[in-house]
Amino acid sequence: MWKTFLIFALYFIINIHGLEDAKSNQITIPIMRKKTPREQLFIAPNLKLYGIDFGWLHKPPHNHTSTNDSIALFRYLDSEFYGKVQIGQKAQTFNMVFDTAWRTSWVISNDCPFTTVGCLGHNKYDHTTSFTYRPNGTNFLANEGPYNLTGYYSNDTFLIGHTRINGQLFVEMTSVPADYALYKSDGVMGLGFKVDSYDPFFYSMLKNKSIEKPLFSVYLNRDRQSNRGGNLMLGFIDKKHIHQKQVPGQNHSIPEQITYLPVDPSNGYWQFKMDRIVVNKTNKNETYPYCVGGCDAIVDTTTSIIIGPMNDIRAIHKLIGATSAILGRSRVKCDTVNKLPPIDFMLAGKNFTLKGPQYVQKMSMGPIQFCVSAFMGSADPNEQKMWVLGASFLSHFYSIYDVANKRIGFVLAA
Repeated sequence: MWKTFLIFALYFIINIHGLEDAKSNQITIPIMRKKTPREQLFIAPNLKLYGIDFGWLHKPPHNHTSTNDSIALFRYLDSEFYGKVQIGQKAQTFNMVFDTAWRTSWVISNDCPFTTVGCLGHNKYDHTTSFTYRPNGTNFLANEGPYNLTGYYSNDTFLIGHTRINGQLFVEMTSVPADYALYKSDGVMGLGFKVDSYDPFFYSMLKNKSIEKPLFSVYLNRDRQSNRGGNLMLGFIDKKHIHQKQVPGQNHSIPEQITYLPVDPSNGYWQFKMDRIVVNKTNKNETYPYCVGGCDAIVDTTTSIIIGPMNDIRAIHKLIGATSAILGRSRVKCDTVNKLPPIDFMLAGKNFTLKGPQYVQKMSMGPIQFCVSAFMGSADPNEQKMWVLGASFLSHFYSIYDVANKRIGFVLAA
């Protein structure tokens, strides 16, 4: 007994001495979690030989079956929204954007040569370190004119949120455009529709029953000063992200109603019909319509901009007093932002309105502040009747992607 007491006393004196030294010399001591006495009893050897059995203390197995998941999204320079994804065993961690405008998932490969500028500064997937990697080898090419992406298909385990997907087919990208060196993300998780034998990762989750309901939803944070970009909800709609409206004459509120539109999934996009776009010059009581007679629109969860036909965008910029800047963007005088006209996006007969501060991005470089329009014109001849709604729209309207019913929903975000 005295030996036990002596050991305890020595341990106490040593630790007190260490704490005093730490205080005097400002040494930081890392704190490590040790096993509890209960945990140590479980692993202690040969206890049963002495008639001691603590098996009755064990908790019964927890048979929880996940029916949904949520992925935290982070913001980078107000232009990218990415989440953390692990690939392979041993797990390799990557910053991945969850893109409704892509079907295929891909990551920059360790086989991308150092002479390829776009691969510089990124985490790269190395399949030689993963024992769950399985080769495929089929070549991949995304022909985007001067912005080609090339690589080859592989299979490996993906850990997304709390969900593990075994044998997910994806692309190891060996060549990407030079401007990818400016991106925070290392690759893409495609959230487009399944149109052929390839299973986008969400369909893989449905197959292994990780997700019960065949839908997902996206909430993008409106606070541009925060690096927390929002959440991707897999398998459910989070009601806390839906704006509550006051019931007239009553002392309670109810959630806004979700507006659903049918989508055409034939090309893999979340593509739907938009009724029109209207710029409202309220000070002159004038309206200027675009997308007259209806036009096609898609959503893009990876960009902050709103892309439209070049002529329409030029006309809108003239109305809001925007002037050409660089990289296809247009500058707006910062002191006019709160006075800019509201712009209505009419979907299924309902107006979804953006005000000046919502479609203008404020940026700073040291003491210099400048403002740019979120609208950007497309020079592609095939996109002159197409609009792409990015985060400047999606951060104000919570979006729901109903895979089973082939429809997309929008509602004012909380």
